[in-house]
Amino acid sequence: MAKKKDFNIDPDKIDMLVVNTIKNYCADTIYFKDRDSRFIWNSQQHADQLGAKSPSEMYGKTDYDYFPKEFADVAKQTEEQIIESGEPMINIEEEWEKEDEETRYFIASKYPFYNENGEIIGTWGISKDVTDIKKIEKELERSYQKVQRLTRVDDVTGLYNRRYFYENLERVCSIYDRRPEGSTTFSLIVIDVDSMKYINDEFGQPKGDDVLRHVATAMLGCTRKSDICFRTGGDEFAVLLPDCDKTAAVAIAKNISSRVYGEPVPVGESKFEKVTISAGVATYSKGSDLSQIISAADRKLYKAKRNGKNQLAY
Repeated sequence: MAKKKDFNIDPDKIDMLVVNTIKNYCADTIYFKDRDSRFIWNSQQHADQLGAKSPSEMYGKTDYDYFPKEFADVAKQTEEQIIESGEPMINIEEEWEKEDEETRYFIASKYPFYNENGEIIGTWGISKDVTDIKKIEKELERSYQKVQRLTRVDDVTGLYNRRYFYENLERVCSIYDRRPEGSTTFSLIVIDVDSMKYINDEFGQPKGDDVLRHVATAMLGCTRKSDICFRTGGDEFAVLLPDCDKTAAVAIAKNISSRVYGEPVPVGESKFEKVTISAGVATYSKGSDLSQIISAADRKLYKAKRNGKNQLAY
């Protein structure tokens, strides 16, 4: 049986060993302050972080000697609150905008500092630099937003896509269905580019995409901020118009058609193509569902196509 080693640490020295170890080797910053928020004890990590030669150099100084005023003001207010209440403040998020350097982020916890009589004589705190974690969080958030955008946005035109169209139309139908009879309504415009197959066959897919972007630009330029524009298929588009009756919707559809036709699309050297669209307009009636308003708009669109294209039916 192996002989157990003697426990040879002097109990009387343990407290000092612990304090020295924390002071010199702790990767987090630790500090103690008096009631006026002046430093009275700092770890080596804290001194290194703030550019001090040693912890003793920081004695008697305050956050105002090292941080921007806005940062120091918040820290002092927090410490005054702790002294007054006797309650610690845990997991405080701090942001330090260093001049000509990247912003640093910290998670700090601060506590009341007591003397041997149980009286609060200041505060003490510990903080962890979480800048690298924050960077990862922000990158993940950007990636998430990008994915969310890709699931909603058509990559050719920049308009919202078919999936998002159905989500929004269903939501809007539900909202207006709960409104009282006779209140405001909404309208839907569906659009189809005339002779899109000819354009693709004659000038190629890239020029066809230019035509789609041209139509999208006209839609965005002729609609209100509250309206939502979609590309719902190959050469199919839609505009959802909240709080818009048939008269106003028809006027918007006519403006889109005029804008599309009025600005020819370049398809080759010194060659431009006049583009036309056909459109159908439907307006929501109380009790209608998503499929009914789409069907009504599509019927108007087909009517415009049958009647010779380059026109609007409503």
